[in-house]
Amino acid sequence: MAEDVTLNDLAGFAVNYYINLAAFTLLVYDYFLTFVPEVERFWCSGRLNWATGFFYFNRYASLLGHAPVMMEFFWSTANPAKISICHSLQSYHQYLAIVIQLVVACIMIMRIYALYECSVKVLALQIIVAALAVAVGCWAVLGGKKETFPDVLIPTGCASSLTRYQATRLGAAWGGLLFFDTLVFGMTLYKAFSFPHAKEITLLTVLLRDGAVFFCIMVAANLGNMLTFMFGTPYTRGVATTLTNVLSSVMISRLMLNLRHPALVSHGTSRSMAPTEELTYPNITFFGPSYQTDSSGTDATPTSLSESEPTRPGRTRMMYTYLAGGSNRNNHDIDSIELLDRNGHLV
Repeated sequence: MAEDVTLNDLAGFAVNYYINLAAFTLLVYDYFLTFVPEVERFWCSGRLNWATGFFYFNRYASLLGHAPVMMEFFWSTANPAKISICHSLQSYHQYLAIVIQLVVACIMIMRIYALYECSVKVLALQIIVAALAVAVGCWAVLGGKKETFPDVLIPTGCASSLTRYQATRLGAAWGGLLFFDTLVFGMTLYKAFSFPHAKEITLLTVLLRDGAVFFCIMVAANLGNMLTFMFGTPYTRGVATTLTNVLSSVMISRLMLNLRHPALVSHGTSRSMAPTEELTYPNITFFGPSYQTDSSGTDATPTSLSESEPTRPGRTRMMYTYLAGGSNRNNHDIDSIELLDRNGHLV
């Protein structure tokens, strides 16, 4: 009952309320902030492919799927039947976390697969590590003893507590995800440092930099969440789970929206384009596109990838079309992922 709750427990409830309220606010606010770009860059593409499919699923599974989670933390009632419903909501929350992280991992794999020029070995390595992380997550959620603390009925939300045993298993699951994120982060940094440094910031270098920023933040978020399982109190263990899921979903959506920015390609990108034709790309950052200024200092012009990497036009275009997944702006007809070899032929 509520009268059995201590001051430390009340402090744990407050931490849950505020952190989850911040996560829900971020999720909804970012959705409305990016709704118009989503309509322009995805809804108008006309066709569905792997890139758009993962984008929609990540976007709306996170937005709609967190509605029951909001109920878990902010449902106000004194009905004793609330305790059994809370148990179901807590299990649902754990399954939702697995689904969201799995979708985000798939998008990460696509990104690294493209950056490594569609290397089958890189793809196999990522799939194996991701599968192991998913297996550990399922083991943590489905297996083990069902020990729990005595149920507590509080006026607002559910008293979500975890025993030390449960926290250890769930912490191990997030540790598997942390290992996967660290692997992807390391592969992104390796790719960034393996390319020769150019005076201009090209599309490739900015994509690598943005990817490094994304993965660095996610590694930090996953590490912080894992630490709450290890050192938190019964009512604060895993308190950052919702926030970590929201950050993953929001940031991966932002990256995919940026890849379809209308300023990304300044020349036509039709299938009939010759492989020797010069492609110019504006610089894009994690927050949007920007332009370089020419030597005269008068006009802003896009950076040309062909100037900094003249020997790899096919691979650069292959990476770009794979990551972007197509765009319908300016009559660009890229409704599916195109892969070009070094000679510019579709593969």
